[in-house]
Amino acid sequence: MDKKQKREKRLDRIGLACGLLLIALAIFSSIAANATPVAGVKDSEIPDHAITLTGTADGRNGPISVEVITDKDSIYRITVTNHTETEGIGDQAVKQLPAQIFQAQNVSAVDAVSGATISSEGIRSAIAAAFLSNEAKAADINPKHFGANPVKAELLALRPDVDALKGEDGHIKVLTSADWAETYPNEYLSWKQNEENDGLDENGELEDYLKEYPMLSTLYDNYGFSWDYKGARGHMFDIEDVTHTERVGGKTMASCFTCKTPNLTAMVLEEGDTAYGKPFAEVKDLMVEPISCFNCHANSPMDELGKVNLTVTHGYLIDGVGEDFESIDAANLSCGQCHNEYYFNPNKDGKPTTLPHNDLESMHPDAILAFYNNPDNFVTGEPFYDFVTDSGVKEIKVQHPEMETFLSEGSQHRNTYSCADCHMGKVKDAEGKTYSSHYLISPLDNPELIEGECSKCHADLVAEVRATQAEVERQTYAVGYELMFLHQRLIEAEESGEYTDKELEEIRAIARDAQFYWDFVFVENAEGAHNPKLTYYCLDKASELTNEAMALFRPILKEKP
Repeated sequence: MDKKQKREKRLDRIGLACGLLLIALAIFSSIAANATPVAGVKDSEIPDHAITLTGTADGRNGPISVEVITDKDSIYRITVTNHTETEGIGDQAVKQLPAQIFQAQNVSAVDAVSGATISSEGIRSAIAAAFLSNEAKAADINPKHFGANPVKAELLALRPDVDALKGEDGHIKVLTSADWAETYPNEYLSWKQNEENDGLDENGELEDYLKEYPMLSTLYDNYGFSWDYKGARGHMFDIEDVTHTERVGGKTMASCFTCKTPNLTAMVLEEGDTAYGKPFAEVKDLMVEPISCFNCHANSPMDELGKVNLTVTHGYLIDGVGEDFESIDAANLSCGQCHNEYYFNPNKDGKPTTLPHNDLESMHPDAILAFYNNPDNFVTGEPFYDFVTDSGVKEIKVQHPEMETFLSEGSQHRNTYSCADCHMGKVKDAEGKTYSSHYLISPLDNPELIEGECSKCHADLVAEVRATQAEVERQTYAVGYELMFLHQRLIEAEESGEYTDKELEEIRAIARDAQFYWDFVFVENAEGAHNPKLTYYCLDKASELTNEAMALFRPILKEKP
C-alpha cells in the first residue's frame, strides 16, 4: 500500500469517527432536550419523612405538571414531569425556574424567565398547586411557608380602629370625597368621572332586565326582583337607585343600604350589627354620601410615611375571610366589601349582612350552597332561603359574587393581579406624578393597560373576553329557559294531584340547587371574564341538575276521548 492509499484510508477512519461523534452528540442532545427537568438534592439527602406532592397548571401550550418532594420545613426536589412548552422559548422557564425556586425555597420569590412569562407562571402555579393540595394539607404543610399563596397578597389590608374614628362627641363622622378634594385632587377628579356612567340609554332609560331576560319573572316569582329589576349604574347613583326601586317597602330594613353608602357603614361600626335592622325609612335621610373614600380608607387614605391605607370597614367581610385576611391583597378585600355574595342572617338581631363563608376555600359555590343547605346553620331549623316561588321552590337569591368568583379555584389571574390592577389603572398627571385612577372602568376600555400589561400574554384580550362573554350569555339564556320550564312543570305536577308531597319536595330540592348555580353566574357582573372555568362549571351544574329534576317527572298522559 503506497503513501497515498494510507493517507486516504486514515482520512476515511477520521471521517467515520467524526460522523459517529456527531451522531452521538445528536442523540445526547435529543435526550438532554427531552430529559425531565429536575432540581434538588441527591436521593441520599432526602429524609424518610418527606412526602411527594403533585400539582398541575396551565402553561402556554398546555398543562404543566410537577412533583415536589418536601416536608414542613424544606423543599428537597422539584421535578417537571410533563409539559408541552415551545422548545427554545417556554421550555427555558421549564429548565431554569425549578432550580431557582429550589434555591429560594419559595415559589413567589423568583421572577419570570424573560420571554417566557406564561410558561413561568404555569410552573409557579403548578408548584403552588402542589403545596395547596389536600395531600399537603393532610401532612400539615403550610403553603405560605413556601410562598404558595393562591391569591395575590402584595398589600395587606387594615382592620378599622373604631375608637380612633370617633370624635370627641363619641360619634364617627364620615369624611366625604369632597373633604379630600384638595389633598388628593387627582384621585378626587377621577372619582368624579364615575358620574359619566349613568347607565341610561339613548332614550334616557335604564336597562330593564325583566324585558331582556323573560325567564326572570318565573325564576324570581314572589320576590322583589320579579317586578323591578333595572341595570346597575355604579357607585355614584347607588343611593338614588335603592331609594327609588319598587323593591323597597314598609318592611325593608337599613341593611339594604349596606353597599350603597359609607353613612350606614359608620353607623354599624359605631352601634354594632343591630343598626342593620333599623327601618329603611328611618335612616333614609341620613344616607347622603355614595360609595367613596371612607369605605376603603376609613378617613385615613395615607399613613405618615405616605403609604396608602386600605381599611376593611365592613366587619362582615373580615369574618367572611377569617384567617385568610392577611393572605388576600388589600385591593381585593377593599372591592370585595361590596362585590360579594351575602345574606341577611336570621340567627342574629337585626338580621345583619353576613357572608356565607369564612375563608378562601369556602368561597367556592359548592361550599356556599352546602352552607345554605345545612339546616344546622340556622335557628329556623331548615335550609336558608330568600323567597318561595309559585312552584313551591324555596330559593336562594344570589347577589353579586365577584369576589368569590375571582378568588375561587380556576381563576387564571387571582395570584398575579388584584381588582385595582385591572379596574383602577395607573395614570400620570400633567406634572408627571403617577396615581391610581378612581374612575372605575373595565380593563377592556383601558388601551394603555392592555398594551402595557395584558398584551404580554394575550394577542387580543378584547376578542378573547368578548368571545367568552358571548358564550356565557348564550348558555345563561338556554339554562334560564330550562329552569323556567322546570318551574312550570312543577306547578302542573302539583295541580295534577298525581304526585306525593315527598316526590314534589325531591324535585324542588334539586331545582333549588340548579337555580343557585345559574344565579351565581347570572348576577356576577363580569359575564364569565373573571373566572371562565368556574362560570362554565356553574352553568353545567345548573343544566345537569335541571335535567335530573326533569327526569323525575312522569310522562304526561293524554286524556282519554
